[in-house]
Amino acid sequence: MIGIDTNVLLRFILADHADQFETVKSFLRSRSLDEPAFISLVVFVETSWVLRRRYGYANSVIAATFRQLLTIEEFFFEDEHFLDDLLSDDEKTRGGDITGHVVAYLAARAGCRKTVTLDRKAARKISEMELLT
Repeated sequence: MIGIDTNVLLRFILADHADQFETVKSFLRSRSLDEPAFISLVVFVETSWVLRRRYGYANSVIAATFRQLLTIEEFFFEDEHFLDDLLSDDEKTRGGDITGHVVAYLAARAGCRKTVTLDRKAARKISEMELLT
């Protein structure tokens, strides 16, 4: 496997820099089932955050984009089953910040009972989060 950074995934998704897009496309074409491109949860979260905050994409569009990427055999996603479940749940992708769900998941995976946040919306929408007051 070869890990890819957030900027590589963003160039592939956005195709907004022609030269970089071609470079990334060529790299991804050379991936195989034996040596896929590894997308960590950190890269997933950063990419989701940038698409939402910098480019203004709706969570539904981000979820649909990643659902398509999950089908590409030459990509290997960290905790793919979790991501597939998350991105297939319209309530989660519509109702809250996708990245907040990943933060709560990672905390739970580490054995945390809850994740505290100052984000009121996240505390309302994500059952594993609790508002820190």
